[in-house]
Amino acid sequence: MDEKKKIILEVDNISKRFNNTHIIDKLSFKINKGEIVNVDGPNGSGKTTLLKIIAQIYNYDSGKIMIKQINLKNSTYAKSLISYCSTETIFYKDFTVGENILFYFTLIGEENPKKLLEENKDFQQISKFLNLYPDQLSDGQRKKMNLFRSLIPNYELYLLDEPDIGLDKESIKDLNYLIDKINKRGESIIFTSHNQNVLGINNNISQTISL
Repeated sequence: MDEKKKIILEVDNISKRFNNTHIIDKLSFKINKGEIVNVDGPNGSGKTTLLKIIAQIYNYDSGKIMIKQINLKNSTYAKSLISYCSTETIFYKDFTVGENILFYFTLIGEENPKKLLEENKDFQQISKFLNLYPDQLSDGQRKKMNLFRSLIPNYELYLLDEPDIGLDKESIKDLNYLIDKINKRGESIIFTSHNQNVLGINNNISQTISL
């Protein structure tokens, strides 16, 4: 296979500053299709900032990012290839969990949002609180809602920021199973975690990016 066709993400010499302080300084790396990549570093090292740059939430000051040989900065199509699961939970307070998920699936262009929800409602036991409103949820349940809408739709690159935080052992096991399924499908995953052993995917990590 041609090397360029295998590379899904290429980060070339990017830098990002906040208030004249470099958070990311001339960072470069490449990720091939189907790789699981860990972003490692202490608090404040720029892990979340890097994921938000790739997800096009933050701009970067210099350098270049290419996804499937498309410049990330100049393409709305490139954004459609990426799913980002943040540590922050974003929801509509007046919608139930189920309505929030269906609205999001519709927003990203899923052909049959109700079918997608129904077929996957066992993931993170989301079926148990579909009819609750976000303000009625525990922090762990809100995390599960975030994981559900980020991981259930098909993307080519998944960005997961501390996906295991707030989950019990059974929920982490369920998360591991889906990550493995996504990976076997040939998609790529970039994740941050303070404890990658808990996440249970150590043996499948292709590379670690240290910040």
